[in-house]
Amino acid sequence: MLKIKKIINIEPFQITGKFNDGQIKKLDVFPIIQNHIHLKGVENLLNVSVFNKAQLGVFGEIYWPKIVKSKANDMMDYDISPEYFYYNGVVVGN
Repeated sequence: MLKIKKIINIEPFQITGKFNDGQIKKLDVFPIIQNHIHLKGVENLLNVSVFNKAQLGVFGEIYWPKIVKSKANDMMDYDISPEYFYYNGVVVGN
């Protein structure tokens, strides 16, 4: 099972992470934000100070806590799965 073990770097709209297989990959998150802009709250990730608060979850995902508002007005985390990151990120080291 793929997991991001460590966030190595966060820069505007890009995250570099180390996976449990040793691969180091960088993911451009901007297209993901654009694709999900219809979700209430995702636009907050365009603020660099909010984007930089990315965290590593227990399942090896990257997430931002309580950023998306549901139709019932509940605040939910927004995450990027480790599988998506792995298969769409660019190898920058190992």
